[in-house]
Amino acid sequence: MVEDKLVDRLDQKKDKQRIKRKRKKEERMATGGVFDKYTTENINKLQVKGIIKEFVGIISAGKEANVYFATGENGQPIAVKIYKIDPQNTKWMKNYIIGDPRFKKIGSSTHKIIYTWSKKEFKNLKQLLRHGIPVPKPIMCVDNVLLMEYIGAPNGTPAPRLKDVDDLLNPFEIYEKIVQYIEEMYLNAHLVHGDLSEYNILMWNGLPTIIDVSQAVSTYHINAPVFLKRDIINIYNFFSDYIDKDDMDSVEITYGKILQKYHSQ
Repeated sequence: MVEDKLVDRLDQKKDKQRIKRKRKKEERMATGGVFDKYTTENINKLQVKGIIKEFVGIISAGKEANVYFATGENGQPIAVKIYKIDPQNTKWMKNYIIGDPRFKKIGSSTHKIIYTWSKKEFKNLKQLLRHGIPVPKPIMCVDNVLLMEYIGAPNGTPAPRLKDVDDLLNPFEIYEKIVQYIEEMYLNAHLVHGDLSEYNILMWNGLPTIIDVSQAVSTYHINAPVFLKRDIINIYNFFSDYIDKDDMDSVEITYGKILQKYHSQ
């Protein structure tokens, strides 16, 4: 009898350990995706309030976040960006948060860092829009859920990325426009994108719209000049396939002009 009780206790202990391991595994799986417990709760609250009427479909999926096409309060199309609560992402995110004077306290937990990252994109969008830079208009930010203007056709077909435009009309004009945006971001909005390329510029109605500005940092960030030059290089390299390099200012000239104007302000 004593031995049977010991066996029962051991079995119960093993069951508890097995259940605990299973729960941890499920939590890790949810954390690595998009709709974890906390995100689902926030989405439900937004739907109950009528801020999000309906999720229609996914626009894009990335390592940092997924973007969904949805309808808002008045049935207008909106984009819902949901940042993944993934500890792997926080490692590189810190490089774009630490050193930015706007975000002094970010916390150490995965959730807090991701929430700061989401808030950072929301603030960056507002700041850029305020200075006339074409970006999606931000609507609301709740933890790791960002609601913003949808760029694309009303039926849910998103605006193509610059990279995906088959027949790029007037490439020189578009190149000059993007360089102008880079300069205005730096001089007027005092922000630098930090990861600008053909992958995060949308083309709609013949004009470029800049997206994915979560990593954009203040020009007071120690690495702001490095990020500025990297953005210019990326844009220069892409358009050099469409435009004769003799018709474009070199990276060094463009970079030097922007910095000279910035320091003379």
